[in-house]
Amino acid sequence: MFSENDSRSRTTFFIILALVLIFNIGVIGLFDLETSRLTRLMSIFVFGIYYGLVNRIVNVWTVSALGLLFIRDIFFQFYEQAWGYKLYLIFGTLCYLTIVLERLPKFSKLKFKPGVVFVTGLLVALNTYTLYIIMNMQMVTYTFHDSLEPVLFYVYGASMMILGVQAILYNNKYNSNRSLLYTFFAFGFIFSDIAALFAYYFEFDMFYFFDRFFFIIATGLLVQYGLNFESVKEEYYQYEMIDKKL
Repeated sequence: MFSENDSRSRTTFFIILALVLIFNIGVIGLFDLETSRLTRLMSIFVFGIYYGLVNRIVNVWTVSALGLLFIRDIFFQFYEQAWGYKLYLIFGTLCYLTIVLERLPKFSKLKFKPGVVFVTGLLVALNTYTLYIIMNMQMVTYTFHDSLEPVLFYVYGASMMILGVQAILYNNKYNSNRSLLYTFFAFGFIFSDIAALFAYYFEFDMFYFFDRFFFIIATGLLVQYGLNFESVKEEYYQYEMIDKKL
């Protein structure tokens, strides 16, 4: 059972999440791309302030990930500039790898099943092929300013794949509320990036809404993941119970 304070905190969180999401969707529908980008930057700031006010124990990994997200979106304001685009990809990669490193110690306890290995390999192969197709489409490649940007683009895509694969493996083994939360926000960021790619490079304007929806949800769940320390103990006991049955 949750305490009254926990219930109020969760209610406050969902109200903030809903307001931020509605505001972002409204801005996308009514204003230009530059205003939309600035709104996304300020949304990360709002989640950061919320985390700072509510947290009882500072989670360094969560603070680092939010900080890198915020820095990435500062450079997102200058996405069309060569330096802005490069730094966007660099800090985006650092953010995803920071999230991956936070869960890396859990991999020492993972048992890789043949089915999971097959699905993981298939996912990596499909994503690699998708990146290859995207890179060979003129609509994307003509925007590169130099030979470094394709490399950064591939590295960024690889960090997305690593994040997605880790989320699948983590949730497959622990099957806990915490691992499920991790999977939701990890794939939220992935789906956001994919939707943004289609919206920006292929001019499917409707995908801007999908991009922002997944991004806001993922950022909010990342904050909730960092705040929910009770789930760490819960996950430990769930894992112990499952492990004894195997």
